[in-house]
Amino acid sequence: MQTAVMSKLFGEYSLDQACELTAAAGYDAIELMGKAPHFGPETTQETARELRAHLDELGLEVVGLATYTGYYANREKNDDERRDELDALEHYCELAELLECELIRHNPGGPPEHRATEADYAQAATWLRRAADRAIPLQIGIEIHPHSIVETASTAVELFERIDRDNVVAIHDAGNMYTSDAHYGPDSISTLGDWLGHCHVKDELQIADSDAYGAYSVERADGETLFRSCLLGTGGTDQQPLFEALSDRGYDGALTAECHLAATPTLDASAIASHERRAIEALWTGSTPHQNGRL
Repeated sequence: MQTAVMSKLFGEYSLDQACELTAAAGYDAIELMGKAPHFGPETTQETARELRAHLDELGLEVVGLATYTGYYANREKNDDERRDELDALEHYCELAELLECELIRHNPGGPPEHRATEADYAQAATWLRRAADRAIPLQIGIEIHPHSIVETASTAVELFERIDRDNVVAIHDAGNMYTSDAHYGPDSISTLGDWLGHCHVKDELQIADSDAYGAYSVERADGETLFRSCLLGTGGTDQQPLFEALSDRGYDGALTAECHLAATPTLDASAIASHERRAIEALWTGSTPHQNGRL
């Protein structure tokens, strides 16, 4: 298992600075935010080569490109726009190979599960199948995410079976699943089975006060629900059973810290990143009695 950080956590810094801060915080790897100011669709191959050299100096791997591409189930999109999304994915695939990165996040989009129709899933599957074919030999990672047609592990598996491609995997995110009121613990790991490809780690807390600092709303079947982001271990997402399930399964991929808590003068991004790494290590140590090499 590797510890990684989503570069979005360092979104107020340049990409080079984000990489340096990631290494300084003790992470093994970085996951790149696929938009400005880090690794947007305008990124050139030359920039990717320069970044790879910088990462080599820092001793960091790239475990994923978190792109904002796809969204095939979004009803306002037409087929020309969907073809543009495939072209954008192909560009990211070229960059990923230069970075020696095997996973590209690509999004199904759509309305939340409780409003999604059979037509939404059929359309997403058709275009994601084309995306997977274009991405070979790389993997397409579909994140389990609120406000999309994939909010649960079981729905992810149903979509993957429709897509019917071996290079499509799930990005598990317990924080997202907590906000969607979906099972995110051991059952979600057993449900995903071999479809599990990557994990994001963050903590969220359901709240009642819409004026609370950092409050945001998630549309669920039971209505709009308020949350705020927290440091790992201080919110409502109980991660320990999940980590134990990952350990029991022999998970050896990356655990990417993706805390959305906004930095403050007394808690800057580096302090947040360091806390998240220590919390991930503590959770993994608690579930893994014997470790060799990397956590």
